[in-house]
Amino acid sequence: MTKTDKKFIFFTIPIVILMTISSCIGIFYPSLYAKETTDWLSQTIGQDLSNLFVVVPALILSAFFASGGSRAGMMIWIGVMITNIYSFVIYTFAVHFNFLFHVYCAILGLSIYSVLYFFKKYGNTDFKRWFTDKVAVKSVGILLIVIAALFALLWLSDSLPAVIRNTVPENLVKDGLLTNPVHVLDFSFYLPLMVLSAIMLMKKQSLGYLLAPMMLVFVIMTAINIISLMAVSMMYLASNIWPMIGVFSILVLVCLGFLWRMLIRLR
Repeated sequence: MTKTDKKFIFFTIPIVILMTISSCIGIFYPSLYAKETTDWLSQTIGQDLSNLFVVVPALILSAFFASGGSRAGMMIWIGVMITNIYSFVIYTFAVHFNFLFHVYCAILGLSIYSVLYFFKKYGNTDFKRWFTDKVAVKSVGILLIVIAALFALLWLSDSLPAVIRNTVPENLVKDGLLTNPVHVLDFSFYLPLMVLSAIMLMKKQSLGYLLAPMMLVFVIMTAINIISLMAVSMMYLASNIWPMIGVFSILVLVCLGFLWRMLIRLR
């Protein structure tokens, strides 16, 4: 255990309140997204559901344990926060302007500053010493690299052919977007960070022992978000994407298993 730090609670409470409000409005008053295409509308409501029933509880629980000095709580908290940044960059840049715009900006800003606070206070910590010597660094690192590669190939299969043909990907047309914010965030930041965290962990560098579980949490939360928006999409679009839901469910279980294997090695 490390020293108690109530700032985890102070950062989390306003985010949780604002997310609960925005999610409930999006779920119960879908006219908020009247300017979106049916495809993008369903995905946005799916994200609202995931925010309300998965992300908010995860933030509350992890902040509670982190504030008491739990190292596992801290790692889960920072992983959920970087997922929150991911989601609300999309809300702020890829959802048509509505009366919740400033709420989205507030959630995004608070999430960013929460992460900055964490790295400012704990950035010089020897995270390697938080763990015993029995951490499966190689298997966790390989898993993260494989996940990053698979997502990169999946996104490239959508965007690269369009680039070669000088056309617009079909998904962008269906969603009514200028570019795909998921591809932007993954290609430019999250997938490279996943690979970097894997390499640092396999080299047994201190920061790798924080970044690797953080990115496992990110993959778990992102996969759950995807499952939620796929489920809502099936309702709105009458499509059958159960096989994809199955794939992402397996991904969640695999990453949960590897995350558990790391966290039980905490001192």
